[in-house]
Amino acid sequence: MISIFGLLFMVMFVLVFLGVFLTIITQFWRMRGMANKVFTLAEQEMDRKLREGSAKGTEAAQCPNCGAGLQV
Repeated sequence: MISIFGLLFMVMFVLVFLGVFLTIITQFWRMRGMANKVFTLAEQEMDRKLREGSAKGTEAAQCPNCGAGLQV
């Protein structure tokens, strides 16, 4: 037969286990949302850099002194 202390220990163990498990699951859920935001920001930044790079590429095709077109 299980003593009262053994029963209390099992109940406390289950409660602590559930608390830790739920905390881990909710933190993973939050991290998933943060990862989506980071990827979205990274995509926006890459698009911006590509647009800036293509705009700079057309400007760099001219001589800064005389404005003549350079052959690349």
